[in-house]
Amino acid sequence: MSIFVSIASYRDSQLPKTVKSLYENADSKEELIVGIISQDLNNKHKRVDWLGDQVKFVEIHAKDAKGAGYARKLAMELYDGEDYFFQIDSHTRFAKGWDTKLKRMLSEAQKDSKTEKVILSQFPAPYFVGSDGKDYFPKKDPHVWDEPSWTKPINTNKGVWGGLRQKIEDKTKPHKSLTVLAGYIFAPGRIVEDIPYDERISFMGEEICFAIRAYTRGWEIYAPNEMLLWHFYTRSEDPKVWNLKSVNKWMNIEAESNRIQKDVLLGKEKGIYGISDYDRYFEYQDLIGIDFHEFYMSGKINYKENMSVLVEEIDFLDTPVKTMYCVEGLHKECEELLCKCECHRKDK
Repeated sequence: MSIFVSIASYRDSQLPKTVKSLYENADSKEELIVGIISQDLNNKHKRVDWLGDQVKFVEIHAKDAKGAGYARKLAMELYDGEDYFFQIDSHTRFAKGWDTKLKRMLSEAQKDSKTEKVILSQFPAPYFVGSDGKDYFPKKDPHVWDEPSWTKPINTNKGVWGGLRQKIEDKTKPHKSLTVLAGYIFAPGRIVEDIPYDERISFMGEEICFAIRAYTRGWEIYAPNEMLLWHFYTRSEDPKVWNLKSVNKWMNIEAESNRIQKDVLLGKEKGIYGISDYDRYFEYQDLIGIDFHEFYMSGKINYKENMSVLVEEIDFLDTPVKTMYCVEGLHKECEELLCKCECHRKDK
């Protein structure tokens, strides 16, 4: 059963190690087809030619980058009928037998939901790269979350759509979840036809829009009950697409992205990038506890403020400490807009 692995990479030194970890830890290495969109400077692309005909590698100059949605769309278009679709980030590590375990968990979730249309997704645990260049995987650290979790959408304290981790009590089976994490999507290959990636959504907000499009097309979202992926969250020294030399370019991309997100969530966007079943659309809002019409009417979102945050630096999801859960587990206000909880102070 073949797996197409979609990877969008932006000037990422971790790309070769990610592919190596993916390949070496798979039980069925011969079943992997890896599609990579490499956005980098001339002669700086980190190639993985050792994969031979198991890799499809597309080079794009970094100056032509338009955000994650654009790159993920191009990567998704490299899919060619494989049995499974697996979208990951270019700075990821994998557990032994990840492929066998994901297939098994997907099958369990399909039986539980009584549909083949199931997405497995969750926040990966963190890993760090030390000054010695080695990978480190923290365990039981009070400042990071290394346990499997399910996720619900939230408008974060920076005023953008993100995900809030929720504890899985019963880890014997996959757990129902309410949104996806774009760096960890595993599903049957038919998802490519049902939910093609929207290149107009640049970065933040891509996940809730993907999730609601999926849900209104009959897809169910589950969180794996075992941690199989690790993600390099900090990367403070690495180039980011929103730090493009042309600030106006990114601000224009982000402004258009915000407009599209609003239209999708309000049910105004038509066609494949919009809502399908409106009964499921209202059901989804009930599940997540957010009425999108009421939310946007309330004026809680300040797009000008959002854009300035994004242009300066997106850091609230770039460290495991700032992933919208309370470190001490005591403060309900961590889920609120413009949270001022001590847990999220930058100097903490």
